Order: sequence, then structure tokens, then C-alpha cells
Amino acid sequence: MDQLIRDMVRQASAERAVIELFVATDRRDWGRVRRLMTDTLEVDMSSSGGPRGAIDADALVAAWAAALDPLDAVHHQVGNLRSTIHEDDAHVACHGIAYHHLRGAPGGETRMFVGTYDIALRDSPRGWHITTFRFSLRFLDGNPDLHA
Repeated sequence: MDQLIRDMVRQASAERAVIELFVATDRRDWGRVRRLMTDTLEVDMSSSGGPRGAIDADALVAAWAAALDPLDAVHHQVGNLRSTIHEDDAHVACHGIAYHHLRGAPGGETRMFVGTYDIALRDSPRGWHITTFRFSLRFLDGNPDLHA
């Protein structure tokens, strides 16, 4: 029973790290976002026009900050989490919706991204850290020029 409880706690903490990534992004708490990542991570956001490949976490966070800081609101909603926990690593998959909002933007104030996330994490004495971040866009709606 003790092992089952330990496994459930580890699963919950890995999922909490993923949720915290989205909460910190919405708050634009870039220091917290960075602390949730390993120094280098594998990224694939190419389905929505983002980077693909190994990337320095500082560079990724700087790119996210440059894209999201000018917006009036950013909101991520994730659900349907499915997790697999191993010795020192974890995989969390989920569905997600991201809203980007800019008041008064020509062509519409909102852009919405709908897709799935696949996130790998590594455990350490300081908690779970993201090693892989993949977003697969299902569809995009709203103002395609919102970030222009």
C-alpha cells in the first residue's frame, strides 16, 4: 500500500508541474516558467508555427515572453490528463485550449489554439522538470494576424 501511495503522489506532482507551466505562462511569470524546465529541452510546436528541435530553455522562454507579453490576456485550459510515471521520468499527455486576447486588434481581438500536448519530465530533488514539450495543433480559430 505504501508504494501505491508513493506512486500516486509522484503522479500528482508530475501533473501539477505541467499545470503550473500553463498557470505561470498565463501569469507571464517567466522566472517560474523557466524553473520548470531543464536547461535544454526537445520542443515541437511546428504545427502552430513554433520551433522544433533541441532548444535552450532561456531562448524558448524569451520567445514566449516576446510573443505573449504584448497581449492583454493569455489563458490556457488543459484537461483529460493521462500520465505514465517511471523511475526518474514521467510523460503527461493532455488536451488544451489557449486563448490569446488583444483589445482593439484589427480583424478581431482573440485567437484560439486547440490541440494536444505531450510533455516529458525528469524528477530531481528540486521536483519535476520538463525535458520535452510538444504541441499538436488540431485547429486554430479567430484573428490570424493577432500577433502581427
